[in-house]
Amino acid sequence: MRIPGLGNGVLQDILFNAGLHPKRKKSTLSDAHKEGLFHSLKKTLKTMTDLAGRDTEKDLFGKYGHYKTLLSKNTVNKPCPRCGGSISKEAYMGGAVYYCANCQRL
Repeated sequence: MRIPGLGNGVLQDILFNAGLHPKRKKSTLSDAHKEGLFHSLKKTLKTMTDLAGRDTEKDLFGKYGHYKTLLSKNTVNKPCPRCGGSISKEAYMGGAVYYCANCQRL
């Protein structure tokens, strides 16, 4: 799934928090799924903002943020923070997607 204006790094966490598989088509989402996705988007971005950005990025003053992404290349094959299952990585649309097969079923 793609949401214009959001980078892959934050989108992985938004979809995880919403319980949606990254390869799910937007056209298959119910209104309840859309509401959950919108809530997850707002909550995840607020958390990231409150923590001064991602811990891999510097601000204008050269300071790293404190938001640690839930799903990324660094979490592949590690336990899911929600269920303890393994985090997977798959190629998708010229990039990679990260997800928990237990929490984010397609």
